[in-house]
Amino acid sequence: MRVSEQTLTERLATAIFDVPADGFDRATLAHAQRFVLDWLACALAGTVTPAGTMLNAEGAERGAGPSATLGVPGGRDAETAALINGGLSHIVEMDDLDRGSVVHPGTVVVPAALAVAEQVGATGTDVLAAVVVGYEAAIRVGGAVGRSHYAYWQNTATCGAFGAAAAAGRLLGLDATQLAWAFGNAGSVASGLWQFNHDGAMTKHLHAGRAAANGVLAARLAVRGFTGARAILEGPQGLFAATSTDAEPQRVVAGIEHGLGTADSPWKIGGVSIKPHASCRHTHPAVDAALAVRRDFGADLADRVVGVQVDTYATALAVTDRPDPRNPYQAKFSLQYTVAHALLHGRVGLHDFGSDRLDDRDLRRVMSTVRLDVDDVLDARYPTAWAARVAVELKDGSTRVATVDAPAGDPENPVTDAALATKFRDLIAGTPYAEQSDRVLASIADLDTRPSMTGFLPTAMVPAIAG
Repeated sequence: MRVSEQTLTERLATAIFDVPADGFDRATLAHAQRFVLDWLACALAGTVTPAGTMLNAEGAERGAGPSATLGVPGGRDAETAALINGGLSHIVEMDDLDRGSVVHPGTVVVPAALAVAEQVGATGTDVLAAVVVGYEAAIRVGGAVGRSHYAYWQNTATCGAFGAAAAAGRLLGLDATQLAWAFGNAGSVASGLWQFNHDGAMTKHLHAGRAAANGVLAARLAVRGFTGARAILEGPQGLFAATSTDAEPQRVVAGIEHGLGTADSPWKIGGVSIKPHASCRHTHPAVDAALAVRRDFGADLADRVVGVQVDTYATALAVTDRPDPRNPYQAKFSLQYTVAHALLHGRVGLHDFGSDRLDDRDLRRVMSTVRLDVDDVLDARYPTAWAARVAVELKDGSTRVATVDAPAGDPENPVTDAALATKFRDLIAGTPYAEQSDRVLASIADLDTRPSMTGFLPTAMVPAIAG
């Protein structure tokens, strides 16, 4: 079949299939190693949360298999491992993010790759290559669905499934036709509605786990010849038509004519951001700006702040304009809460969303002064740039303004390897995995030389909530 006759789905599948085993440069594989570490930190932290223990309980009741499942004794089948491990990694809101696609690729792609790797006996380098192509597929589809898609659908759930299918498909040895089928089926069952956010419900974690598992299942079925829609992306009843009013279909295949990972089409994984704050990424530009203001004003701000103005892009307000959060999950999605917390405490960390903070009088007072507006200039730059401006006024009339164009963790403002290791240790502190931190860090550092993935994930029993 000539390229001109192929659908977008088939062209993407062909481009991924055509990447040879040696088609990944050292820097790209190093990116993948960093994201595996970041994913694992988030997943291990998730095991000791209420939602995580429920996922562990579900995993424990499923049948045995070869794939390690965090917090569950023994192995499980690849689909279950992807479901549980993916869900765990999306709980603490510190997983990676690609700005242009608004996809958290690691939380879907890495668990899918690891689950299948143990099933097929893959090496560490095989896994890293699968992670790279998985990120590529998820980000390309996510970048093409348009801004309208995100109003109702979580891109990580809908577009992330393509990344999971790509990663699993590469490890399973799918050819281009089979990979297109896997895309067709993963895309057809993709979902993930934002309605849970109105209740502060746990559904977002299920989005990631289900997308990872759906990608694995679609790839496994493709091995058996189970066909899928050839035009699941651009077809008249495909993903773009059903879920978007402003899709840009050609972005799926932009620049791939000369191959992925080339000068014309560098790997998308290099543009993915790492999150230093334990809240929705849409809050991070404003949080960083608030931290900059705090550095100017000093730490003692509880009784001095009389007004906070946050100007940012429209999507940030649509997702995080939550002036009265009543539970930790709502607080993670509240610009008012996270900006006020950054001003008063100089951080927005994993343990900063408890009832002691939610009910704190000083924090509530500062939150009540926060005003949010869309800035047309900043909005026009989204999603290429996620930017915010924060202006703070004190009782004495003094003001400070800070603008952040690239929050900490963006490729333009990267997290160092040392900082990433610190994030790992901080996230797993207080979990049954904490005493294994040195071993796990060393294992990930040597991931590209591992002959097998068996025993790669740390094991520890986490108390589970029954039923």
